Amino acid sequence: MIRVGQVAGAFGLEGAVKVIPLTDFQDRFDPGARLMLEGCARQVEWSRQGQPGLVVKFEGIDNRTLAELFRGRYLEVPEEERRELEAGRFYHGQVVGLAVSTQSGEPMGVIEEVLERPANDVWVSREGSIEHLIPATRDAVLEVDIASRKVIVADWLTRFEEA
Repeated sequence: MIRVGQVAGAFGLEGAVKVIPLTDFQDRFDPGARLMLEGCARQVEWSRQGQPGLVVKFEGIDNRTLAELFRGRYLEVPEEERRELEAGRFYHGQVVGLAVSTQSGEPMGVIEEVLERPANDVWVSREGSIEHLIPATRDAVLEVDIASRKVIVADWLTRFEEA
């Protein structure tokens, strides 16, 4: 399953929920779209922009009490509904497990986790007990080769200056 949104809480009294989108494809939340919520397929009745994110009303969730039960839960779609991303963008599952090294060849372990941050994602690679936090930006990540299962990052990520 691919996570496309997270329920932030109930909205109003009629069962709508606030959703934080985790996808570049906003049409995932259009009326008629089907999303999985807690293992159950739910159809979007209506949606609109909210602050932050979206407000989404699902068929069958008709009151605030029921909507509040889904706070913190993820909205998902099956893996076979995964869409192609534009060049330079990756699904979390595509980068987790890739070997990381600097452009000069210094190994930095394997990406084990992706942290979502407001400015950019941060890839966490671990090499034994050493953890590296790699900003997923164009100046830090120089190459991602999914087929070869490797990532090349800029050398400056491993340079330390004394304060």
